[in-house]
Amino acid sequence: MRKILLPLAMAGTLALGGCAAYGGNGGLLGGILGSDRYDDDRYGYDGGDDFEQAAVRACGREASRYGRIRIDDVDRPSRDLVRVRGRIDVRSSDRDQFNCVFRSDGRIVEFRRY
Repeated sequence: MRKILLPLAMAGTLALGGCAAYGGNGGLLGGILGSDRYDDDRYGYDGGDDFEQAAVRACGREASRYGRIRIDDVDRPSRDLVRVRGRIDVRSSDRDQFNCVFRSDGRIVEFRRY
């Protein structure tokens, strides 16, 4: 019984330590439980309503597949769309910008690097 309890106690301590170190549901459990704060500050954007923040997170995730990014502009061309523009930190200036259009149903309808 002691052989089972000791590893479980150690795993619980590590998980809770990760939460304490990174705040809220961050740390080791952040990916499982979800974060209680927005990651938009990581992309250089803070503001807007929930729809704009969702667009920044979705477009930021998509663009960050190509490297570290920074959001330059967020605008709302219509009630159901948000356009996010930014830069990708890549070695060459070729295709270091992106344009992303996010629809109110939660889908990215256009993502283009240029």
